[in-house]
Amino acid sequence: MMEQTAGFHARALRVIGQDLAALVPESVTIELQDEAFVAQGLCTKSRMEESGTSSLASLKKAFGKMASAIVRPPMREPELEFVSFSRTYGTDDINRLDTQATQQRGGRADAMPDIYTLGERLRTIGKVIDARNGRIVKIFKDLHQVVFEYLDAEGRSCKEEMNNTELYQLQQRYATERTGAEEPGASSSAPTK
Repeated sequence: MMEQTAGFHARALRVIGQDLAALVPESVTIELQDEAFVAQGLCTKSRMEESGTSSLASLKKAFGKMASAIVRPPMREPELEFVSFSRTYGTDDINRLDTQATQQRGGRADAMPDIYTLGERLRTIGKVIDARNGRIVKIFKDLHQVVFEYLDAEGRSCKEEMNNTELYQLQQRYATERTGAEEPGASSSAPTK
């Protein structure tokens, strides 16, 4: 069984979200199965193909598409073909990806994260689960909402749903707690969910 330390779910889900972000998933489901997180979802075929290429190759491809669009605008809407993906993250994968992300940030752990990213959205859900000393069962996120199930400290099954606005407000509250600053226009008696 995975060892759960303080902030376990927040860290693991942030790392998974950062890894999946390149796919720009339309929907994603994450479950903790035995010793690993399993993420499955849908993304466009072009995103799946791009995620398999190097950064330089992706940049060249994007520049080529942009240049051809400027020279010759598309005659019709692009066709979006969705494909499924599945990725598994064990403890070693999460540690490796977290170390890579920290190195890419240049070790600036105190920088304020972009709360609109998939990693930060999933981190917020992880913080909710961690705050209740819970254990993830399943998370589903699409473009409009997030639904998550977990077992609380007493082993009771809990299920919560949040739309994008509610998730954003919760992220703002966590960001305010992190910086110690008060949100503009916020009252001191913010409701808890």
